[in-house]
Amino acid sequence: MAGLCSKNRMRLCSVLLTVCVALSLVVAGSAVADSELPVVVPGYPLIPSGVRNPLTFEQIHNIIGPDPDGQGLMLDLGDTSYSGVIYTGPYPFEANESDYDYARYRLKSDLVDGVGTLPISPLFRDKYNANDWPAADMSLGYRLDLFRMGEDGIPTHLGFYDSVVSFLKQGDVFERNLTITEGPFVCLVRSDDPTSLAIAWETDQECTGYVYARYVYDPPRKRTATEWKLVAVSENTQRHEALVTGLQPSSDYEYYVLCSNEAGQKTESRVYAFRTAPGRTTPGFGKKIRFAFVSDSREGVGGGEQTYMGHNFAILSKIALDAHRRGADFFLFGGDLVNGYTTEPEDFRLQLRGWKQSLAGFWRTKPVYPAMGNHETLLNCYGDGSEDGICLDKWPYQTQSAEAIFAHEFYNPTNGPEASDPRRPTYKENVYHFRYGPVLLIAFNNNYWWTTNDKVQNYGGSPEGYMMGDQLEWVENVLNQAEKDRDIRYIILFAQEPVFPCGGHVKDAMWYNGNNNIRAATSYDGETVVPERQGMIEARNRFWEAIAKSSKVAAVLAGDEHEYHRLLVDKTTPVGVYPEDDTNNDGVLDTFSSNPEFDHPTWQITAGTGGAPYYSREETPWQPVYLSSQAGYCMFEADAKKISMTYYSITGQVVDYVENLMEVK
Repeated sequence: MAGLCSKNRMRLCSVLLTVCVALSLVVAGSAVADSELPVVVPGYPLIPSGVRNPLTFEQIHNIIGPDPDGQGLMLDLGDTSYSGVIYTGPYPFEANESDYDYARYRLKSDLVDGVGTLPISPLFRDKYNANDWPAADMSLGYRLDLFRMGEDGIPTHLGFYDSVVSFLKQGDVFERNLTITEGPFVCLVRSDDPTSLAIAWETDQECTGYVYARYVYDPPRKRTATEWKLVAVSENTQRHEALVTGLQPSSDYEYYVLCSNEAGQKTESRVYAFRTAPGRTTPGFGKKIRFAFVSDSREGVGGGEQTYMGHNFAILSKIALDAHRRGADFFLFGGDLVNGYTTEPEDFRLQLRGWKQSLAGFWRTKPVYPAMGNHETLLNCYGDGSEDGICLDKWPYQTQSAEAIFAHEFYNPTNGPEASDPRRPTYKENVYHFRYGPVLLIAFNNNYWWTTNDKVQNYGGSPEGYMMGDQLEWVENVLNQAEKDRDIRYIILFAQEPVFPCGGHVKDAMWYNGNNNIRAATSYDGETVVPERQGMIEARNRFWEAIAKSSKVAAVLAGDEHEYHRLLVDKTTPVGVYPEDDTNNDGVLDTFSSNPEFDHPTWQITAGTGGAPYYSREETPWQPVYLSSQAGYCMFEADAKKISMTYYSITGQVVDYVENLMEVK
């Protein structure tokens, strides 16, 4: 299919894609033998569900050649049902001056019957030429504002789709050039190995990629840099992940990537900067570090950029820029990046790629570490006559599960646990840990291997919010080891579901209104679905007991609830204990005792405030210290003496502040 599409036959490809999607829905359940699955395959027909984007990444990039009128490049989406407007501008805008990549559009043209022109020529006029073209490498940012005609003759507004194309100017003719369509991103900056990191990017054609870097130091009177050196090579591919080694800890570098293909085309990124992580024995290890956290950027309400390809570009891009300006060294994200809940892999990929565009300016120079949320779901759904059907994590798990696609699209550490049943999806890159200076960061996943909550007991899988025994054991081991490590002063855990919800998800998260009957069904032997031994409340309390045993956990960060709240959990907090608080033996708590095993008071900080529709307070046994429904994010600062937290709204207001999260210990 990819080879066919690359020959500009997108109209035929669109038809074939529709057929392939239909066939995939029919055969998905049989791609893996039922006996090899740890779940029961429902005896109902497969149905499509939750598809946000009807077109693909490849369609958006199908540049078929020069515009016959010499105005730019022609785009063909391969489907006559699409119409709308194309906006263009130089990208990155004023690249020689700005330290943060962003798009700014200046021209527009019509898209009719799926075909239109990306206008370029007027951008060479003096009054529009903000990027000083012609230059060695020229790239055009473009935005598609798309409508699609339905079978009923009524058009549907699909929203915005942004991308970029590099081009050459040969006289009066514009030609498409080899293009970096995503990235470059700085990844895996960690004190675990402060002498290395990764640079990741994607191109529209197979090519060999080269990473060049130079060491930069700033003596008292002038900034000085060493010579450029080739530091990593990515062989002939479209998806590049290049490991750069031999770096100095706590040091500044500049870098760029260059790509060339067999056709003789070359493209080059602009020059960016990165700073390596502090090492255990380097002078910078005890100096202040900063990092940001937020969660829940799935589509908001209000249209426009608040509903961009499955997420809220308007809010998230503001947060990323503000975190950059305030000096964050890295960015943690707690899940619900996008709408998800889709049955189509290409739709899921496109949503995640749109999400990465919001953070691209930050990610060019500093790493982003995301966790999975309940909306990071890719599903097989079966029509049983109910409104939403029966949905399970898509298989084959190694390539089509939400966990597999998430690992493919991101660049996280691979040091997570092994699944106790090898037939299940991987934990790699959705459960992991890393160190940065004196802080250990742990990403956990309480949305792993999701099945429709009330169908788990019949078909297997896991409900929203639950953590299985293999992951709990891994968390316990990581915390125990960290307690003994003298170089780790603070621990931060982050994920999607709050352990103690306060508004918007009291009915689920890790609480379900105190219902301990909720649990995963982790094995299926061909005859019986076997539930996990511990129910939701038992698993939740086991998790927090491990946290409370540590003297170093500064906070547990979460999202899911689309507000900010800060809650202190200690031995006096009425959290509910099972079975003591189940007075009528039905598996549901009737009273809410405190837990004497919660040795060290610990903060839970929830910031599901990255752009999803807001929530407010609901009644719970525990009481948050502070709650706000303002969109915004948390900024943490840590050094050898303390770790503080500030919650900033998107208006720049300081909404909440804790000078030292460890004082409660």
